[in-house]
Amino acid sequence: MAGGGDELKLLGMWASPFVLRVKLALGFKGISYEYVEENLRNKSDLLLESNPVHKKVPVLIHNGKPVCDSQIIVQYLDEVYSATGPSFLPADPYERAMARFWAAFIDDKFLASWLKAGRGKTEEEKAEGLKETFAAVETLEGAFKECSRGKPFFGGDNVGYLDIALGALVAWMRTAEVRHGIRLFDASRSPLLEKWVERFGKLDEVVAVLPDIDRLVEHAKVREAEVAAAAANKILIVSIVEMAGEGDELKLLGMWASPFVMRVKLALGFKGLSYEDVEEDIFGGKSELLLKSNPVHKKVPVLLHNGKPVCESQIIVQYIDEAFTGTGPSFLPSDPYERALARFWGAYIDDKLLASFLQSATGKTEEEKAEGMKQTLVAVENMEGAFKEISKGKPFFGGDTIGYLDVTLGALVSWVHAAEKMYGMRLFDATRSPLLNAWLERFGALDVTKAVLADVDKLVEYGKKRQAASSNN
Repeated sequence: MAGGGDELKLLGMWASPFVLRVKLALGFKGISYEYVEENLRNKSDLLLESNPVHKKVPVLIHNGKPVCDSQIIVQYLDEVYSATGPSFLPADPYERAMARFWAAFIDDKFLASWLKAGRGKTEEEKAEGLKETFAAVETLEGAFKECSRGKPFFGGDNVGYLDIALGALVAWMRTAEVRHGIRLFDASRSPLLEKWVERFGKLDEVVAVLPDIDRLVEHAKVREAEVAAAAANKILIVSIVEMAGEGDELKLLGMWASPFVMRVKLALGFKGLSYEDVEEDIFGGKSELLLKSNPVHKKVPVLLHNGKPVCESQIIVQYIDEAFTGTGPSFLPSDPYERALARFWGAYIDDKLLASFLQSATGKTEEEKAEGMKQTLVAVENMEGAFKEISKGKPFFGGDTIGYLDVTLGALVSWVHAAEKMYGMRLFDATRSPLLNAWLERFGALDVTKAVLADVDKLVEYGKKRQAASSNN
């Protein structure tokens, strides 16, 4: 197979759909690799060293360099082995953005609600999870119709990024049907996806990778029994499973205080792109344009480029970087491994740093707030290490110029200052995170940053009003 001159090692666990996702990508690319099965109750030193942040599988080690997170790994493989096998992501930047959007939807909405349906603590929780799952299936049915354009796969005539992202769940879908009688895709509710599952499941690469259903059924039964026993004994078991842009019409639907909207504004600003800024009333009444442009999440930001909507801030920033490659700085590095690292830490900023930061400020109890602050400080420590590794002694994550992570983290700067005024919480300081503390000052002093980021005092007043409104509700 291909990849003979490269050393590829995959750390995984046979039943994990995220590991299966990477195996599918390697299989469709026809790439040889060494597979290392991990015992997730006794993780190897190699796994802990290769993914010290999450300590999870999958990890792909390419010539000694680790890449983590299944979707990031699939994109990495597609970029490094662009001349090998099919291309998973389309060449057109807008279509790439759409693929990334729907892949995020698969994990964040479809899979999350499906897990809730299976693991809910009460029957009401399980029923609500199943309801959300079927709503997600309906949405994915529409996505397949849009992306496939009458062809057999999300990728058209060939398997693409979304086929792999969703296809990794096929064996678990069949397992759920055997165990619980739940058929996620059927002829009445999702006829296109039902046929897609049949087609996808018959491909040689899929047959070679996906695990035996009976074995998965037994594995699921054992895991459920262990979780039930742990709950009974109160034991915690970790779950396994005029400027540039002339000629282009750019319109940004946003809300001034949103850090996600500020992220897009920063990207547009550093690229030197002109755009129409449309302020949305997200609490009083969302516009028809917003609801039409982002019918899935109904949230800001949405960037409309010549009438075509792109949603989710990190996806929008990548889209801007790809659609306007000859304009301003390049946010993502040219090296595929460095791009994968940037995407990994970009996800970490939102999923870990920002999530715990919000918990520390908005937790319902003092215990929740304290736990949130504890997790926030751990995340800051990890980000300090990330800055040291990625900046290589230069002033920004991007080196001498602004990069993807500067834009991603920089969007939080105003809220970092506002939190310090509101709660006395100093996120970055000279003792705990000297590199990020110095970066914060450098980034905040840039002309584009000063032009884009919201006034801190105005944010403080807004934050107090939102808190009061939440308390009254």
